[in-house]
Amino acid sequence: MKQQIILKLKELTKHKHIEIVLKGDKAIWSALHLVKKKLLIPEEGGWMSYEKYPGKLGIDSEKVNCVDAVIDLEDLKQKVKDADVFLYQNPGGYHAEQPMKEIYQICQENDCLVILDVSGAMGTELCDGDYADVMLSSFGRWKLIDAKAGGFISCKDETVFNEIKDTFEVLDDDEKLANINEKIDDLPNRIKFLTEARNKVLNDLKDYNVVNKDHLGFVVIVSFNDDSEKEKITTYCNQNNLEYTECPRYIRINKKAISIEIKRISTK
Repeated sequence: MKQQIILKLKELTKHKHIEIVLKGDKAIWSALHLVKKKLLIPEEGGWMSYEKYPGKLGIDSEKVNCVDAVIDLEDLKQKVKDADVFLYQNPGGYHAEQPMKEIYQICQENDCLVILDVSGAMGTELCDGDYADVMLSSFGRWKLIDAKAGGFISCKDETVFNEIKDTFEVLDDDEKLANINEKIDDLPNRIKFLTEARNKVLNDLKDYNVVNKDHLGFVVIVSFNDDSEKEKITTYCNQNNLEYTECPRYIRINKKAISIEIKRISTK
């Protein structure tokens, strides 16, 4: 079963060296062992572990500026000179398409490895291993591969893979692996369902300030100017049984907004 999953992930990621791990955070933990000098992470649109793990591992880290969770390339060009690993998510915060080709080129020119979190990109054009040295994803609850357990880490280069493979906490549970395999097969259907749900919300809220509305994404970020506007957005969510979270929030966007969590909608 594991080899079936790995073959499917090779096709999805374009990476040859892959391992299935206990959870997405375990993949991040392993990948950060590549940092020798300094880690760069986005100032918004990342995942909680990006901020938490560097301190636990004794890693020096710095944040790259963003515009509505999209990486600021000019700021990256300056900060990458002192760093050797850049960890970011595409789409940022599940709503911001990243310029991954340009990011990878900038990092390559500065001998900086790119770790790309594709938890919100699996099965889409934003999951492209040509523009990452390491890729990783969670298969946890509300992820695109919603198996509620497991994750993966992949490397373009075998040398990089071998450098960190001793840190992997490998998933060998047959029942969980079978569920992951099933969820990977269902990925196109899940993406189609969530995309249609998101498009309906975008149309319903077309008169509001939706951030990155033309990007591929699986949440809808609606900024607001005052409490009255905020109440109208949350009322819409409640009337339509849509879960939401309030920003500023590192894993979405650092401004006043409501994040409508499309990816939490059940396909059942």
